Amino acid sequence: MKAKTNSNKIAEYLISIVLMAIGLYVFIVGRTFRGNDKYFPMIVGGLMFITAIWILVEDLMSEKSCINLKKINFLAIGVTIAALFIYILLFRTIGYVFSTILLGVSIILGLRYNSIKGAILWPTGMVLVVFVIFKILLKVPLPTLFL
Repeated sequence: MKAKTNSNKIAEYLISIVLMAIGLYVFIVGRTFRGNDKYFPMIVGGLMFITAIWILVEDLMSEKSCINLKKINFLAIGVTIAALFIYILLFRTIGYVFSTILLGVSIILGLRYNSIKGAILWPTGMVLVVFVIFKILLKVPLPTLFL
């Protein structure tokens, strides 16, 4: 199977490799957390790493590129990457709830979502649902600031 080496395909490969690196980093940093707090970031990082490998394998098997570099909003990608790095740094300090809400809000606003109210309410609601399911119902330890 021969893959084309145009700039779109190279971009697909690089994106997969960057996602693998971020997933591996989250996994390794998660291992340093105290007690049971380490399992959630380790699971997220591990799943991100595995998903990135899967995407890379599919990209290698496909000859056609699924992205078009001319249609990519690089500013939004930059905001997302910056938000993820800040998220990684804040996660341990301020916990899952606050850092994940800030991540969601910053990414949504970085993608130029028009409603400030929606940009705040959607991530907050989703984080609270995940928090209730994992922390309260399933008793999965999540890093938290106050709770």
